[in-house]
Amino acid sequence: MMASALYVERELREEVLDDDSEVLPRKTWTPWIEIIKPKASDGWRWKRKNWYTNSAELKQFDGKNGIYELRLKKGGKTCVVYIGSSCDEGGLYASLSQYATNGSHKVLLIRKALSAGATIEARACTLKDCETAQARGNEILAKLDYLWNRRSNMTPRKREALATALYGMTVYQ
Repeated sequence: MMASALYVERELREEVLDDDSEVLPRKTWTPWIEIIKPKASDGWRWKRKNWYTNSAELKQFDGKNGIYELRLKKGGKTCVVYIGSSCDEGGLYASLSQYATNGSHKVLLIRKALSAGATIEARACTLKDCETAQARGNEILAKLDYLWNRRSNMTPRKREALATALYGMTVYQ
């Protein structure tokens, strides 16, 4: 059903289990790793108020192309909020490190999630080249609606109402 010219209704990503979907087969993804926390831990570096990061585990992705997901974790609940692809010179490592150190283009959303006490986690799927990564990311976005992705997804107000109802936290600006 079409709600507008930009939004085509599709399955919500947070309602798809990581290993239950044909679109997200478990065998192709790394395990989830914490990349940003609102509180200090051993080995984590302070970046700004309520922002601690540990990008050591991200080194495994240096120079590799692929797609990645970001998810929020708070009080035993999780919510996958974003998918992206990486074709930068540093590959997935460069992209995920940008989120971990300065928030990249999602800095306001990350700050809001951290202020609410959520931890940001990431996982990745390495792919052979940039074109494959972009195509796979587009294929997944055509099937799933992510809270933090803007392209062809539901309106911010609907996203926020859904996130508040399901997770008890504000995850959109």
